[in-house]
Amino acid sequence: MPIANCIITEGCPEGIGNIVELWAKESGVSSEHMTINFVTSSGQFGHKYKVMASLALPSVWSAQDVSLLQISLAKSLASYFLIDVSEVHVITTVVSSGLVIESGQEITW
Repeated sequence: MPIANCIITEGCPEGIGNIVELWAKESGVSSEHMTINFVTSSGQFGHKYKVMASLALPSVWSAQDVSLLQISLAKSLASYFLIDVSEVHVITTVVSSGLVIESGQEITW
């Protein structure tokens, strides 16, 4: 369940390749359950980032795995959009068992 919801600014270049496969390769984690959503921002105020990502991870991942997944997401987004990694911002939320609903069913791990 690594799920990344990414807000892309209008000035961000068009992406190249398959972002999920880039992330899987960079992280060493299977792409089978990875999801990345892109939404284009109509405006951004304050400190500017070309990509802002919210990453949701289940609590079964170790601290080392969480670190790997969030850093590899930032690098993959930078590579995909051909931008510097300094223009990518990632915030990670660790989700506890029972706080996910899929196909109408509560998911536990």
